[in-house]
Amino acid sequence: MNCNGVWKLPDTGQTVSYTATYGEDHDYQPAAVQMSYTVYNPVGISSVTADNRTGFTWIHNPKTDAAMGGLYTWLNALSACEGLSYAGYTDWRLPNVRELMSIADYGAAAAPRINTTAFPGTASAACWTSTPYTPNTNGAWYVNFNLGNVLNGLKTGNRYVRCVRDGA
Repeated sequence: MNCNGVWKLPDTGQTVSYTATYGEDHDYQPAAVQMSYTVYNPVGISSVTADNRTGFTWIHNPKTDAAMGGLYTWLNALSACEGLSYAGYTDWRLPNVRELMSIADYGAAAAPRINTTAFPGTASAACWTSTPYTPNTNGAWYVNFNLGNVLNGLKTGNRYVRCVRDGA
């Protein structure tokens, strides 16, 4: 666990201790924090990806499954997810920054930094989060899957969306 136990990040695979201080990745049970996904209806429309660690359900491929492959301003991204009826659910929303960070794969050898089997069609680009950038009310946070980093930008900028819902 990290960030005082607020959320789990995937294991780095570190197996060697580099210091005598407890808390390196090798000190933890890797199976408990490894990324694990289940794809439901993987060959048809309305496919979703369930995150087995967090319990969140994500749209498998927003571009082809939910016709959400375009770029959105922040307000349009919020509205697009909140107004979405997909896979029999109407409680979709734009993820907050921690939720979207939880699917970034920092061990990926190349961009996009995400599990492309669980999340196909992910652009090596930025996806909006619902989290506003507090120092500037005109900004919001986004995750850039090119490197897996978190940045902020003007809400009027255009970025991709990946909607989420609580529970499978």
